[in-house]
Amino acid sequence: MPHFETPSETVFTVGAPSLKFGLGAIAEIGEDLHELGVSNVLVITDASVAEHGVPARVATSAQSVGVKAEIFDGVAVEPTDASIADAVKFARARSCDGFVAVGGGSAIDTAKAVNLLTTNTGTLHDYIVTPLGEGRQPQKPTKPLVAVPTTAGTGAEATPICVVDLLDRSLKASISHRSLRPALAVVDPLTTVTMPPAVTAASG
Repeated sequence: MPHFETPSETVFTVGAPSLKFGLGAIAEIGEDLHELGVSNVLVITDASVAEHGVPARVATSAQSVGVKAEIFDGVAVEPTDASIADAVKFARARSCDGFVAVGGGSAIDTAKAVNLLTTNTGTLHDYIVTPLGEGRQPQKPTKPLVAVPTTAGTGAEATPICVVDLLDRSLKASISHRSLRPALAVVDPLTTVTMPPAVTAASG
């Protein structure tokens, strides 16, 4: 009879954000933001997703319940330290108290980093995990972040991790902390309808 050794650590925790799923779910994002206490939201996306109108629909939903909304569409595909710095600068100038990320993993990861760096002191490098960064832990709570995935490839809407390209070192690095996990994931299958077929085929 074969003998199997079991690992000494057999207990684990699964953490996940609240999940709203359904056709047309993004029409309710304004109410979701209101319930989260958000009054001034920044919608973070990339130019390609913005062209197809989903971020504008999110902003309209927010505005319909009195939540001020603005769109940042400068997310880089495969976010870099430089592109995140641009997004952080944009967000700081608007004093927003909540975020909605619309897009694939790049938009959601960018929003996670922006949320962290607009609520805590320090630089991106400070929070990147060792040995590439300092591995600092956030000291202050982040703001409400709602993730609206338009692809099914990364699962970034459910994780506490963001990945960034360090341009000067030609390396990928990550930040990992439970406070990065979105407060709510809104999964609306209709958002994939407006995506280019090649994107949907490649990423789900």
